[in-house]
Amino acid sequence: MVNEDRAVEQTRVADLSKRIAEFESRQQEERRHRKTKLPTGGVALAGRVTTELVAGVVVGTFIGWAFDNWLGTTPTLMVVFFFLGSAAGMMNVWRALTGRGMAAGFVNEKSLRADEDKADEQKIGRD
Repeated sequence: MVNEDRAVEQTRVADLSKRIAEFESRQQEERRHRKTKLPTGGVALAGRVTTELVAGVVVGTFIGWAFDNWLGTTPTLMVVFFFLGSAAGMMNVWRALTGRGMAAGFVNEKSLRADEDKADEQKIGRD
């Protein structure tokens, strides 16, 4: 009777370990896909790119115009902020297309890959 209980318990533990391993592998795949996943439709991607570019230009130009009005200067600041807004819009498009999403600042890709590889090795070691 004790041996039967142990065998049943070992089977349950093995089944649970297998299910956990399958779940972890699905989660790992989903995390990888989420990072680099672009919008599913081409129209959605085009809409996001357009919005990012237009918003950068409009916001930059408005800020420059507001500073020009406040300081009483010629449209010099409006032109400067127009180009800054354009650059910001292009940077946002680049981040959207490379899968960085709304990540701010410098991203050390070597470090991210090393962390992912380390997690994969640990997962494989448990299997």
